[in-house]
Amino acid sequence: MSVVSLAPLVASLIGAALSGGCGDDSPGRHAVSGSVKVDGAPLAIGNISFQPVEGQSTSGGAIISDGRYLVPRGGGLVEGKYRVSINAPVPGTRGPASDDALPGEPPPAPKEQIPPQWNVASDHFIEVKKQGPFVFEFEVSAKGK
Repeated sequence: MSVVSLAPLVASLIGAALSGGCGDDSPGRHAVSGSVKVDGAPLAIGNISFQPVEGQSTSGGAIISDGRYLVPRGGGLVEGKYRVSINAPVPGTRGPASDDALPGEPPPAPKEQIPPQWNVASDHFIEVKKQGPFVFEFEVSAKGK
């Protein structure tokens, strides 16, 4: 058998292997969606993440845009309790690196518009149960943070 005649066989084997992944590769996972408002207004841009607190094997996250987020089922959450973390940098607050910064050192992080109790010191949780809906709405108060 020559190399040329092996090409169709190899191509069909690769195709068969790839098509095997077209089924449901996210058993037990649930898409999670919702909204985030800050002081009553939809959060323009930010991130939301869900970290397991009961030993679940999944965590998840998404970009928040115009107050909405969606964690698709493929990257979704299994049943359990999760700590919620929301971040949103204040636009234009990332300053240049200091004069004494070492080469390759990143510039300072931008100021955060979300209070620490919603991110680094989050005390907010969701619970994903066996049955939905899996929609979670968050109201953040940034006043007096």
